[in-house]
Amino acid sequence: MLARPDTNPIAPVPIGRLQTADAGEDSASAGTAPVGSVLALVRVRADVDWDALEPHGVYARIGRPVFLGALLLAGLPFALALAALVAPINACVFGSFRRVFFLQPRVGHRGHVFQIWKFRTMREAQRGAHDSWSTGEDVLRVTRFGRFLRSSHLDELPQVWNVLSGDMALIGPRPEMIEIEQWASVHVPGFEERLVLRPGLTGLAQITQGYTQNDAAAYAEKLRINREYLRTLSFLGDVRVVLRTIAWMVCGRGWTSFRGRRRAPSVGRG
Repeated sequence: MLARPDTNPIAPVPIGRLQTADAGEDSASAGTAPVGSVLALVRVRADVDWDALEPHGVYARIGRPVFLGALLLAGLPFALALAALVAPINACVFGSFRRVFFLQPRVGHRGHVFQIWKFRTMREAQRGAHDSWSTGEDVLRVTRFGRFLRSSHLDELPQVWNVLSGDMALIGPRPEMIEIEQWASVHVPGFEERLVLRPGLTGLAQITQGYTQNDAAAYAEKLRINREYLRTLSFLGDVRVVLRTIAWMVCGRGWTSFRGRRRAPSVGRG
């Protein structure tokens, strides 16, 4: 069984009835989300016509679930083997098996909040997760081994559990923290539309941009890439995302920063 992280998990609930941890990876307890953040997200999502945004076609309805399911079954043994190697090393880095993993509320499919699993990569934060992210302090808190995990995307391995539990898919948009989702929805109109798909362990935006800070241009580009992926949704496009993800991990490019001129290549039609 997985060692229990030192956070208090909550069940997936719709926006408007949620709780959130306030200190990122190193929160020891969960508290109530700021009312303003919750209400802002409720207002944003009340205007979204999810059914109209839902992709149609044979591949979207049948082919994609079959392909991603087969891919999950094929990759699961490798993911478990890698996780078994990473977990004890991370336990040594943080001094306890209880601190190998961390849980954090993220905004997922159609605005529902769920708890995301990750390997812990950061030392204790002096401020909340959102403040740490917005000032860039989170970069300074990453351990040496955490840098390797982030660069190789191995810190995302525990999210296989989120895929198995139905909160995520192998390919899809990145799920953001509640405060970041609210910030992006305000600064980038339509940003929430990408959540018509289940958030992904990987995705076209993730392997094109890498990590993004509080840069409205970066989040606008993220929305553009996700819209392009949705518009050209196809089997060949998903195969390209998988192959590029493998190359991205091997080359250790997972922890790269957004560059304004970087553009996502077409994922193709099929």
